[in-house]
Amino acid sequence: MPRLRRARSYFLLCSLAAIACSAPAARAADAAAPAAPADSTKPKTFLREVVVTGARYPRAYYQSPQALSFVGGAQLREQAPAVVSEALGQLPGVDNSKDSPWEQRPIVRGLSGQRVLVLMDGVPMNSARGNGPHPSLVDPSQVERIEVVRGPSSVSYGSDAIGGVINIMTREAPAATGGRSISGGANLSGSTAEQQFGGSIEVTPRIGHFAAYIAAGARGADDFRAPSGTVPNSSYEDWNTLVNLRWDFTERLVLKGGMQLYRATDIGIPGLSSPTAIYPAGMTSVFQFKNYDRDLYHLTLDHSYTGSWIAGSRIKVYQQKENRNFWSTEQIDAAHYADFGVFGAPGASTYRQTDQDRFFDLKTRGLQFQATSRKTEHYFFTMGIDLASDKTDGDNVRLRGYHFNGTSGDSAGTVSRRVTASLPDGTFNNYAIWWQNQMTINPQWTVSGGLRWTEYRYKTERGLSIPASGPSPAVYFPELKVDNNAAGGSLGIVYEPAPEVHLSFNVANGYRMPTAQELFFKGPASVGFVIGNEDLKPEKSVSYDTGLRWGVGDLALSGNLFYTTFTDMIDALAVPTVPEANGQPTYQYKNIAEAHMWGGEAEAEWNFREGWRARGTVTGAIGDIVNREAIRTLYHVDSDKAPLPSVPPFRGTFAVRWSDVRARGWAEASTRYSWRTNRLALPVEGVSQIGAFKAEWISFDLMTGCRFGSGQRQLIVLGVRNIADMQFRQAFGSLDEPGRSFVASFSTKF
Repeated sequence: MPRLRRARSYFLLCSLAAIACSAPAARAADAAAPAAPADSTKPKTFLREVVVTGARYPRAYYQSPQALSFVGGAQLREQAPAVVSEALGQLPGVDNSKDSPWEQRPIVRGLSGQRVLVLMDGVPMNSARGNGPHPSLVDPSQVERIEVVRGPSSVSYGSDAIGGVINIMTREAPAATGGRSISGGANLSGSTAEQQFGGSIEVTPRIGHFAAYIAAGARGADDFRAPSGTVPNSSYEDWNTLVNLRWDFTERLVLKGGMQLYRATDIGIPGLSSPTAIYPAGMTSVFQFKNYDRDLYHLTLDHSYTGSWIAGSRIKVYQQKENRNFWSTEQIDAAHYADFGVFGAPGASTYRQTDQDRFFDLKTRGLQFQATSRKTEHYFFTMGIDLASDKTDGDNVRLRGYHFNGTSGDSAGTVSRRVTASLPDGTFNNYAIWWQNQMTINPQWTVSGGLRWTEYRYKTERGLSIPASGPSPAVYFPELKVDNNAAGGSLGIVYEPAPEVHLSFNVANGYRMPTAQELFFKGPASVGFVIGNEDLKPEKSVSYDTGLRWGVGDLALSGNLFYTTFTDMIDALAVPTVPEANGQPTYQYKNIAEAHMWGGEAEAEWNFREGWRARGTVTGAIGDIVNREAIRTLYHVDSDKAPLPSVPPFRGTFAVRWSDVRARGWAEASTRYSWRTNRLALPVEGVSQIGAFKAEWISFDLMTGCRFGSGQRQLIVLGVRNIADMQFRQAFGSLDEPGRSFVASFSTKF
């Protein structure tokens, strides 16, 4: 908390200094060129947006056969989210698996974790080790746009895009066109439910051929208040720096580079901690990220050509590092020693305490090359090469002691230290070549397709897993090598039967290579003792998507129906115990399940009067495991179908917004709602079920904003989330949502 208070004071002073300087700087800039309102470049409706994520080249939203959605920079600033994932929940087909205000991992069409690929500026945040990415590593104030592709996108991005892709695009340095200028801004924001406070500063200099975007920010939050009471162990604090650079050699040759540094400490995860999670009486546990650090460095060279059938090329190299400590502490009362397999404890002890640090280090290097043809009246194509290499290592450090009445802390001489490893050190490489094209048969018909081939080369090192203890010998990881490959393809058609009406059909397959954890893990986990399986095959999916894009004047409608099949899905199954498990239940990853899912998503926007706009989204899906053997093995139930876990219930959003004609002020009333489908996943023997299925709910929010000052360079956002202070949970959240929360944000530009 002293660090948090110092960070708050520091950023408050810096932001106030920037605000104080902004007025004269703004007046000077306005004298040269008055600023346009922030929303002046936004298309009249979202159908006119240009998207780049689905196909790795720009195309109009209505021309894409894929299901897409996005959040613009203006929307992000007006929503004032504490973390990026909060903004994703407003999109159709996107949910969050939420264990804390910080720990929110996206779910796209019922798939989560490593089955959803998260990118930052085109660089994967997923790693070969697994566990899924964290969008919270990116500061929302530094994000220009977020694009989401719903459905398999393995042709464009390879493994992990089996469920979809989320591309977080940060704010770039502007084109350097000569001359000198400098601009910047500052932001302060906060909310009351979690006493969250954050600030950021940004500067954009341009000198001749050089330009940059430089930003830094910090956030801190205390334990948040839910209608049911304060949720302990839900606080966090972090700081970050983002630098994006640009050098324009010529109009056709541009060099871009950048870095991101992220540092977080004491990230509480109450959704995994007791008593929120279901644990027997007499046991308590607390989970945290003691630290979570991320570094990213990248360099890109863009070149456009004249007089050639190749219009442009891009080569990008990057390196990223992650270092984190997933820490836990556990206490077991003496009365329950036998229940938890605690034997040989001192007879007079009152409880056993175990503290465990799980250190993880990841280094990733990658290269992306892309060449794009000149766009003609009838065809356009792009092709490229993706190379990536992950190097992982990490250890578990366990401290264990027994407490006695009349002592402070653990008694002297009873604390033991043990260092183990759950995963071997290793190098995990993949090499891919891909190709995509777009053909215009006539003005009404457009056909797009693509292919991708990826080779995977995984190699682990021999190393110590479990040290010797008493009569038990040491356990070592063997040196292993796993080679595999996967192919992806897609075919899409867009038909325009009438002006402003676009019908689409898309079929695509996706795949997900087994992670290092699924292949090589050996150690204790939340369900017991888990061992990997180097014989695992990739998970595969095939998705069929039909869509409608219709817009006329001030009305826009977009909808998709989909049907997806999955094969070789990986799950942990109970197997005979192994000696190193010391009697714990033992599980092994296996390709077990076949499943299918079907559903639909829709969003609409209507500018029904001058200054008035209504917008709504709706999502619904049903998923089933469909092979009897898998259901019998997983759940010990003889049935042809069983609900597929993590498939979202019927849910949606609705909002009405008023803006004045000069874009100086606005107000938006919105609702979020969820209707349960009563399709609970069947219970797994020996695995506690975290939480219960959530009842239907509806919550109300109100946000207002005002731009003022010379050139409308200052923005104040005020709002109330969960106005009714309703107690509810997200469909895949393990804790109650925050209660009524007053939100405020102030931004200025100079």
